[in-house]
Amino acid sequence: MTEPGDRQLVILARHADGRVEEVPGVRLGEIGPLIRDPGTLLWVSGTEPSAVDIAAFGREFGLHHLALEDLRKQGQRPKLDRYGSQHMIVAYEAAPGKQVALSEIHLFVGPDWLLSVHWMPTPELDAARRRFASGQDGRIDTAGELLYTLLDAAVDSYFPALDAISERIDTLEDQVLVGNADREGLREILFLKRRLLELRRVLGPMRDIANGLLRRDIEVVTPETIPYYQDLYDHLVRVIDQLDLYRDLLAAVLEARQSVVSNSLNAIMKRLTAITVLLMVPTLIAGIYGMNFRAMPEIEWVLGYPFALGLMLACAAIAGLFFWRRGWF
Repeated sequence: MTEPGDRQLVILARHADGRVEEVPGVRLGEIGPLIRDPGTLLWVSGTEPSAVDIAAFGREFGLHHLALEDLRKQGQRPKLDRYGSQHMIVAYEAAPGKQVALSEIHLFVGPDWLLSVHWMPTPELDAARRRFASGQDGRIDTAGELLYTLLDAAVDSYFPALDAISERIDTLEDQVLVGNADREGLREILFLKRRLLELRRVLGPMRDIANGLLRRDIEVVTPETIPYYQDLYDHLVRVIDQLDLYRDLLAAVLEARQSVVSNSLNAIMKRLTAITVLLMVPTLIAGIYGMNFRAMPEIEWVLGYPFALGLMLACAAIAGLFFWRRGWF
């Protein structure tokens, strides 16, 4: 069942005495007794499952064929589906970095077991699995408590990702304030806007999932775990509020950048206009004295040439002083 490479299968069983046992993945077809043992909480974690793995999941856990169909097709929208006594949840974990990668996670929950499947790296989920195996999270006795642990880890992964985005927005703000409005900055702004929109599309349905777990009559969510799921919902609200704030800040940065570009363009047009006037006045004088009319008295004047040059310089100096005093240079 387990092959070299990225594919991995981890089976953890917490027994009634609190002892956590890691069952080798090759025994996936033999976990039926563990699933039916009322005193055992089973967590099966699969990474990049093959078609054989998925078929084994469906056979051992009795998964609905629609749930298996979703498992075979990635790119699902975050959702909560119910199939009798089983529940399927699609959630996403965020990995901080330039791309803020999103890892799709499928969670299948039964009365005393939980199956998690993912295809991309999930650092927070892996950390939660290690804590569960070592007992660092305290005693987790029910599938509802284990489900909360995984969802909380997935939601908490968005805080460092959003912090990284916040730092990049601050950098963009500093660049705009110093007048740097190059093409790379615009590309960065548009990339962040698209990334924030993608995060919003994921976090909105995940908030609905948390709300559904609170409001629906779901067996795995017991009255004792309600406060934990309320905390999960509050975390999601905080993340979404923070994300919406960053979207507004990024829109303000984009607007400020457009203002900087517009002001820079106006300043360039002013300078070009001033330079045009400075060149136009001497050209006008030269054009006038370049007309070969016999009745022009300056043609016969000995000082006509120096006078024309001095007039050009004087007019150019007066125009230059005029524009300089008004800040066009």
